[in-house]
Amino acid sequence: MDIYGLKRIPFLSRYNFFHEFHHILAWGVVVGLIEGSFASIVVAKTFKGSEFLISVASATPMAMHVVSLMWGAYCVGRRKLRIFTFCTTGTAIMLASVAMTPDASYGGWLFVLQMAAAQFFQTGAVTVRSSLWKSNYPPLVRGQIAGRLQVARAVTRLVSVALIAEMFDHSPRSYRWIYPIVAIVGLVGVMCLQRMRVRGEVGELRRMHGGDRVEGGLTAPVSTQRIFSSSHILTSAIHVLKKDARFRNYCIAQMIAGVTNLLVRAVIVVIVTQQLFVGMDNGYRLSTVMLELIPMLLMLAAMRASARYFDRAGVVRYRAIQMIGWLLAIFFGMCGTLAIGNVDEIGPNAFLISVGCFAVFSIFRGICLGGGSIAWNLGHLHFASNEDAEVYMGIHVSLTGLRAMFIPILGTYLWGQIGWCVWLVSLASGLVAIYFFKMLELGDRPNSHVDGETRGINSRQSTPV
Repeated sequence: MDIYGLKRIPFLSRYNFFHEFHHILAWGVVVGLIEGSFASIVVAKTFKGSEFLISVASATPMAMHVVSLMWGAYCVGRRKLRIFTFCTTGTAIMLASVAMTPDASYGGWLFVLQMAAAQFFQTGAVTVRSSLWKSNYPPLVRGQIAGRLQVARAVTRLVSVALIAEMFDHSPRSYRWIYPIVAIVGLVGVMCLQRMRVRGEVGELRRMHGGDRVEGGLTAPVSTQRIFSSSHILTSAIHVLKKDARFRNYCIAQMIAGVTNLLVRAVIVVIVTQQLFVGMDNGYRLSTVMLELIPMLLMLAAMRASARYFDRAGVVRYRAIQMIGWLLAIFFGMCGTLAIGNVDEIGPNAFLISVGCFAVFSIFRGICLGGGSIAWNLGHLHFASNEDAEVYMGIHVSLTGLRAMFIPILGTYLWGQIGWCVWLVSLASGLVAIYFFKMLELGDRPNSHVDGETRGINSRQSTPV
């Protein structure tokens, strides 16, 4: 009985997929606590954080991606699985440290710092994982394989977040034992990946280092001190952006597109936790259903079809279509905000209208996230070659972190200044992003959706995965 669906995986990829699948099942529990909106819900409900602290908590997971450029530079010429193990272990340790967070006025800030530290290591894992996928899975079915792994991760994330939300509703201080248990689960997932092999890595390292060997493996690349220096990191990034105009324009389009989602990322948490479901027990259950569970369910439903379309259409066209979904989500979020903010004019049905609009917002958001999880992890590979895939990923993810550092806080500021009109600003940025993606698509070469290692090869029908 083929319960893993290995027969639908290319033969040479089955061994690695088998072990990575087990890892991703356990790691989904960890991801549920450090990514998404759950950390900001904990700040709002358990630590009674201010709107500013909620916006910081909402921005922190993505803002920490700014260090991906450093991770990408460090990974070049080094054993990927070793770095991945180090990063995932660091994430689990930081998660376990939440048990020591005091139940005090400054506890919320300390919690945010702990989540930032966990995300620092998680960003390294994300950067390396992309390189592992490039080495281990063929490009014509890579999106579909990644989609299956992302579905497995999303399932465990969905179940774990739902259960943990119930525990928090029963006892908001249960974080003292929940986070260490999740950290142990994550470490089990790290152990599952140790038998994985990185295809072609030895030959690639020999080419990069001239075949010289030292004790414990191949000769290390440039010194760690140089790798972590700002001049080396920026020089590598600037060199890539100068030589690859298509990737540079893609990054510009992505920066504009990021405003659409991130501008209302903290605003929606504030509205749901402090206006929509205020006074309903501890509010964990309902807030989590609206902000996490509904999007994750739709993300699961959309991921398989999204992966197939991604492999067929390429990242640029895919991103343009995806932005239409984000615009629909933003529109319904705006309608929900207007409804809950005008209870006196609308009457008792305002609450139901608002809940319905935010539910539709979460549905469209989940559909977009389903495809986004594929495109975000693999999109840069459509421009990179084997030798510089980590640098491309570092640039792409670091720019994600750069915009996440200030856009959610800007959104909270605009929410305080212009109210519901912040949704109009988000809509406008989405329209501009669609224009940029369409212009980039028109300027692409016929086979530009195929990644750097296979440019010039005619696209073929993807193998079902």
